Amino acid sequence: MKMKLPSVPDTTPECKLTIMNAGFCKTKRSHLIKGADSTDISIPALFFLIEHPVHGNILFDTGYSTRYFEATKNFPFSLMNKMTPVQITEKENAISQLLEMNVTARQIQTVILSHLHADHAGGIADFNDSTIYIDKKEWRYGRQSKLKLLINGYLKHLFENINPSSVKLLDFEDSEYSYGPFLRTIDLFKDNTIILVPLPGHSIGQFGLLLNISNQERYFLIADSVYLKANYQKNKGGSILSRIAHYNRKQYESNFPMLKQLEMMNPNLIIIPSHDPDMYKQYINDTKVRL
Repeated sequence: MKMKLPSVPDTTPECKLTIMNAGFCKTKRSHLIKGADSTDISIPALFFLIEHPVHGNILFDTGYSTRYFEATKNFPFSLMNKMTPVQITEKENAISQLLEMNVTARQIQTVILSHLHADHAGGIADFNDSTIYIDKKEWRYGRQSKLKLLINGYLKHLFENINPSSVKLLDFEDSEYSYGPFLRTIDLFKDNTIILVPLPGHSIGQFGLLLNISNQERYFLIADSVYLKANYQKNKGGSILSRIAHYNRKQYESNFPMLKQLEMMNPNLIIIPSHDPDMYKQYINDTKVRL
């Protein structure tokens, strides 16, 4: 499959992207990619603010939040924090960082959730007035019991109070819109700025966000399609333990060659996984990385 993306028309509204982070999770480097050393590493939980000239402020994911500690306080939910210890302060919550930028929750018109894991939907309770986009399969999957979801890496406590009337479900299977090499995508605002691309495997309904600013500036925010860019660049997945987090490991790893070819054929495209420490160092602040 040829992975060349179409050109960005000059008439495309010009958005602005701010890359942010809410919290860290400690693990072993060897957990993220097979064959790596077993040193401890803190991985970020990136989230993204997109300023659209027509549709206002948009969040792609929300990172962790300090609500995680309350959600994992009691057994058996405490097992999650033992397996993946989280570090986050109130000041690092997405809503707190936005307020520092003079952006209130009411000024976030739209929140797009790549999937419902705690490091992506952890702060969603702070944005009750926003329109929330979630994949239809992911939303239905998240209606299961708290215990069943825990086994599959979800903390329902963090998203169970989303107002259903604020949710807009995305149905990629029903979409007939293709974008370059990607079939069944969704042009969210029908203006070529935000193209949602299904990337299932890590979760049943995960998707990525392709942001077209210009032909010289394009981003593909791929959530947990990989943990590190090295996963697809070297075609190596994580450890056996890391497979627990994936809904379908084979489907997850099948995206690696596609992402590598996409990067090679589109030199102006910046691919950003949500948990790569190198992305945090490059786009946020090298001095803040916790090792």
